[in-house]
Amino acid sequence: MPQGVHRSLSAWRIATWGVLTLHFVLLAAALPHYRASVDSAYHVAMARQYGEHGIYYWDAIHYAPAHRPNLQGPAMHMVLGCLGRIFGGRGDDYILANAVMGLACWTTAMFTAVCFARREAGDVAGLLAAAVLSGGVQAAASFSMNLPVYWMFLATCWAIYFFLQGATVVSAILLSLACYCHLAGFVTAPAGMFVAAMLSPAARPYRRLVVALAIAAVLTAAYWVHVLRWLPWYVGTKADTAWWIDPLTALFWLEGVVYALRAPRRHALGLAFAAAPVVWIAQDTSRFILLSALPGAVMGSIAVTHTLEKIADARRRSIATAAIAYVATVFPLGIPALAGEILWLVKPYPVLVDFAEMRADAEVIQRHGLEDRMVQGYTSYVGSALAIWDDITVEKGHWVEVQPPVDPSETLSVAEKTYVLAISPDDAALSEWTARGWITNFGGGQWSSVLRFDRRPTLGETQAIRRETWAREAAWLAEHARHNTIGNYFRIVFDPGELSRRREQQLETRTRITRMQIAEMLYAYAIEPSDAARAQSLRDDARALGWLAALEGDEMTLDYRSLWAHAQLISGMRRLATAAASGADIDQPFRKMLDPYLHATRGHVLSTAPKL
Repeated sequence: MPQGVHRSLSAWRIATWGVLTLHFVLLAAALPHYRASVDSAYHVAMARQYGEHGIYYWDAIHYAPAHRPNLQGPAMHMVLGCLGRIFGGRGDDYILANAVMGLACWTTAMFTAVCFARREAGDVAGLLAAAVLSGGVQAAASFSMNLPVYWMFLATCWAIYFFLQGATVVSAILLSLACYCHLAGFVTAPAGMFVAAMLSPAARPYRRLVVALAIAAVLTAAYWVHVLRWLPWYVGTKADTAWWIDPLTALFWLEGVVYALRAPRRHALGLAFAAAPVVWIAQDTSRFILLSALPGAVMGSIAVTHTLEKIADARRRSIATAAIAYVATVFPLGIPALAGEILWLVKPYPVLVDFAEMRADAEVIQRHGLEDRMVQGYTSYVGSALAIWDDITVEKGHWVEVQPPVDPSETLSVAEKTYVLAISPDDAALSEWTARGWITNFGGGQWSSVLRFDRRPTLGETQAIRRETWAREAAWLAEHARHNTIGNYFRIVFDPGELSRRREQQLETRTRITRMQIAEMLYAYAIEPSDAARAQSLRDDARALGWLAALEGDEMTLDYRSLWAHAQLISGMRRLATAAASGADIDQPFRKMLDPYLHATRGHVLSTAPKL
C-alpha cells in the first residue's frame, strides 16, 4: 500500500480518537454531578439492596404493602451494588458508582461501533461511526446513562459477532449475559442471532444457533424459572416516555439498511444488529429508535464510506470525509451531544433526577423516624430515589411492568401514608392547612415537602377548600402554564436568563397543581368514613394530579406531551376554574380535562380506571 495511504489511514484513526476523547473528557468531568435518567433512581436503589444483601429476588421497596417479585435483570444491579460498596456503601457512593458505570457503558458503545465499522469498511467508517453515535444528543446521552437495556444490547451485538465467527460457546455466554442484563434479552438477543443464522454463509448455522440457545437456556435457568414462577405479576405495559430522535443518526440508519439489503449475506453482521431491537416496536417504539442508533451508526458509516470511495480525487474525498465528521460532531441536524455535555458542566439541564432534593427529603424521613408507614411520592421515581438513602417502602413506584394482581395500597386511608409532594415547606397554602391541624409538615428540600395527614377535617370544610383552591389554581394555570418542552435549546445556551426563567415558571406550575392535589386528598380523607368507594376514587384523582404536576413541571418529563395535548389541558383548566368559581359541579369538568391528558399514561396510575 502506498505510504500516503498509510498516513491518511493514521490521520483518520487519530481523528477518531480525538472525537471520542473530547466527549470522554467532558463526560468524565461531570462524574461528581453526572447526568442521570429518570430510571436511574430505581436502578441505584435496587443496586443498594444487592450491595447490602448480595441477592435480591424480592422487591421489598416498591408496591407496598404487598411488594412484588424482582424480575429485573440482576447483572447490572449486582455490579453496581459491588462498586457502590467498594466506594463506601452510602447512598451517594451508589450514585457515583452509577455515574462510573454510565461512562463505562458509553465507552463500550463507542468501542463497539468503531470496531465493527472499521472491520467492515476501514478507518474512515470508524471515524464516521464514532462521530455519528457520539454526536447526536439522544443516542449519546442514552448510552452514557447506566441503564440495563443498553448493556443488554451491547452484549447482544457481541453475541451476534461471535456467532458469525463460529465461536458458539462464547456467543452463548454473551447471549446469557444479555438476558441477565435485561428481561428483554430473552427476545432481543435470539432475534438478532436468528437473523444472523439466516444470513450466515457458514455451514450449518441453525445447528450452531440451537446449540447456543441451549447453552444459554441452561446458564440462565435461575433467572427464567424465577420469571415464569411470577409471570402473572408481569403486566408488560410501559410508563410514559418522550420520543426524541437524532435526525442524522436516523438518516444513517436508513441509508445503511438500504445499502446492506443489496448484499445481505455480505452484511449479515449489520443487518442482525439492526434486526435485534425490532422486537421493541411492539412494546416501546421510542426504545427501538434509541437502540437502533448503534447499528445505524455502523451500517450508515459503511454505506457512506462506500459512496466516498467513488470520489476519484483523494483530496476531495478527504475534505468530504472531514466535513461529514465535523457536521456529525458539531451540528448533527439536531441538538449536538457536544453542546449538551459542555452545558451540563456550566449549568446542568435538564436535571431528570434531582438527587440533592431527594437526599434532603430522605434525611427528613430518617430524622423524624417516618419509615413506619409507606411513602407516596408525587410521581413514580420519588420513592425509588428516597430508597437510595433510607430503608423505606413505597406505594406503587418505578418499573411499572411488574405489579401485584391486587394492590392493597389502593384501599388505605390518606392518613396511613407519608407523602413527599412537589411543594415547598414554606408554601403559604400548605402553612394554612398545617395551622388548622390537618397536616403535619416535617420539612423537606427546596421545592418538596415530607407530609402526613393528621386531624380529619369535616366534609363541609374540605368541600369549600377544594372548590376555592381549584378555582384559584386552575385559573392561574389556564393563563400562565407553559408547554413542558425542551423547546429552543440554543436559547438556553446563549441567553443567560432563559434557564432560570424556565425553572421559575415550571416550579410555580408544579406548586399550584400540588395545591390542587392536597385539596383533593383532604376531601378524600374527610369522605372516607361515609363513602369508601368515593374516597378511593378521590385518592386516585389525587395521585393523578401528582403525575400531572410532574408532566407539567418536571425536567424529567420534557416533551412527554404534545403542544396540542397541553393546549387541551389549558382549555380544561379554564372550564374547571369557571365551574369552581360559579358553584357548579366540578367533578365532570375535572374528569373531562384529566382523562384525555392521562390517556397516554400506560403505567396503571389509577386503580379505578380501566387498565391501559
